Amino acid sequence: MPNLETIHERIKHLVDTYAGGKNTVFAAKLGVSEANIRGYIKNVLPKADVLEKIVISYDINAMWLLTGLGHEILPNSEPGSPILATNETSIATFFNQLEPYIQSKDSKIIQQAEEIGRLKQQIEQLQREKGKDASDARTSGIANVG
Repeated sequence: MPNLETIHERIKHLVDTYAGGKNTVFAAKLGVSEANIRGYIKNVLPKADVLEKIVISYDINAMWLLTGLGHEILPNSEPGSPILATNETSIATFFNQLEPYIQSKDSKIIQQAEEIGRLKQQIEQLQREKGKDASDARTSGIANVG
């Protein structure tokens, strides 16, 4: 498989693989316009509902579609085979595929929040020390003018 770094390249690959390179065929299965598919291949980011339609209609691994990680098709699937599960199950499958990615991002957010907390404490400590130093300054040596 070619190196598909962007979602645009991955969508182009899907059009070539599952629709014989025809944007109109790919678009018709998704229920979107050919112009939309053309845009997704060029530089437009598809909305979540379109990504969901791609995943469900073509039985594509959502993680692969979004990030390029993993395999293109879902395990135990044949390319282009329709999903036989209910729509609710398909949607749950779609979001379950995102779970490792979400957990990774959540972990990074928690680490960053902890670091922000540590930095705030350091700032407060430095401000206390600065205030203490300023209050320790001698005022008796100030000349009285007047």
